[in-house]
Amino acid sequence: MKGEMKHRWLFLTVITVIGFIIDFVSKHFAHTKLQEAVPVSVIGDYLQFCLVYNKGALFGINPADWISGAPVNMLFLIFIPIAIGFLLLYYKLLKKDEVLMHWGLALVLPGAFGNMFDRIVRPGGGVVDFIRMGIPQIDRYWFIYNVADIYITVGVGIMLLSFFKEGMKAKEG
Repeated sequence: MKGEMKHRWLFLTVITVIGFIIDFVSKHFAHTKLQEAVPVSVIGDYLQFCLVYNKGALFGINPADWISGAPVNMLFLIFIPIAIGFLLLYYKLLKKDEVLMHWGLALVLPGAFGNMFDRIVRPGGGVVDFIRMGIPQIDRYWFIYNVADIYITVGVGIMLLSFFKEGMKAKEG
């Protein structure tokens, strides 16, 4: 990707704020309009809204399953701000021409803030997840997720693509 990030801090702020608002509104809708664990068809049974509260991490992994009595929410409320701090420091160190990496980091941040916000306002309840996709004919559904998870997944994918492209450039040069 050619070009340069001229107003990168403004870009990061705008993407983070807009992304956070979209995530917040979607979770508010799910939390107030959906019944827990009752799927609502969006595109047949391939895409559904199904409200769950995820007390664990990505893909429903829960540290409390490994360490009985682990204060999961507290661990996340410590880890997420540290991770955000590292992301911001990395963003600060980026060159202006690393456009893909700017995009990747800018997408990860609203996801991190959105899920952290859920853990703050719902300390015992967990993160609001509500998007369910799968193949109903074989009764196979993937993990239930939210808009913040989409931001994080796409952002990390873009970051990996950027790392790959930089690695290829280094081999050529």
